[in-house]
Amino acid sequence: MKNSRIPMGAMVLALAAVAIVACSKEKTAQQETPAVQQTADPNDLTLAEMADAMSWEDGKAFFENQTVRDYSYVCESVMNDCNDDAKTQGLPYSVSWVWKMPNGMCNSSNPGLCLAIRKKDGSSMQANALGYFEDGKLVIVPVTSDDGFTADGYLVIGAPIEVQYDSIIIQEGIYMAYYDEALGKYSAVAVDYYSEQ
Repeated sequence: MKNSRIPMGAMVLALAAVAIVACSKEKTAQQETPAVQQTADPNDLTLAEMADAMSWEDGKAFFENQTVRDYSYVCESVMNDCNDDAKTQGLPYSVSWVWKMPNGMCNSSNPGLCLAIRKKDGSSMQANALGYFEDGKLVIVPVTSDDGFTADGYLVIGAPIEVQYDSIIIQEGIYMAYYDEALGKYSAVAVDYYSEQ
């Protein structure tokens, strides 16, 4: 009887060892399998997260040298006037809602404003924003669900933007967007500009 216990015990130990090795290999294989990376929506980033994730080559220094410009009072004035039928229609613009880095390149991984084209009369180009000149500022109002605002309501422009088919250049900076309580979202932003003429 004792003799049969020893081979039984050895067999149990061998099976246990095989099970442990199999589990260990399965765990290792699971750990080696790369996780599927989901691309994050740039607009889900806060301003601080965007600045923290930025490399020096992409423009981290830009965030250290900028102060936030808050012209939401100008946006509020325009947004209230926009609801009035007497207000003239804003100028249609096609805007690329991605970060323009200080080196002038566009980076679609981050929210911001990179390109602006004023729609010409009769053009088939689609406008995704309206522009209003008010109190020395250009108020940009997105007319689609796309906008370049960070999750906490900032528009970041890393380099001047020459507006095509217009005579203005939008200045770089970090601009606070206007939060529309009725709509429950950031709905406009006022930016500094100067004229080329």
